[in-house]
Amino acid sequence: MARARREAKISREITDFLKLIGHAVYSTEQGYRSARGGTRMSPGIPDLLVFGTGPELPFFFIEVKAPGGGKLRDSQVAFQAECKRMNVPYLVAWDVRDVFDWLVERGVIETAFAP
Repeated sequence: MARARREAKISREITDFLKLIGHAVYSTEQGYRSARGGTRMSPGIPDLLVFGTGPELPFFFIEVKAPGGGKLRDSQVAFQAECKRMNVPYLVAWDVRDVFDWLVERGVIETAFAP
């Protein structure tokens, strides 16, 4: 399966999971339009914009990458650094479990197995 298809599938799984637990999820993913000079999206914008359900994490970004090969581009690294500078939560996720674990770490999801 091509990397773009794997990323799209992972993105759908993450979106479905987040919606299931009550979050609002907005995709910023846009295909590259070579005929018109690319997208209008600012370079580096992550794939998903998420509004949480509680005070622990009311807003965050997720960049979705394919396992085993998905790396951040320079523009994505710069956006990630800007998020860190502005104290905006940002996650790079290779599968839905990354999102689950990240939410558990931040106290958004509680499990019987969480420390």
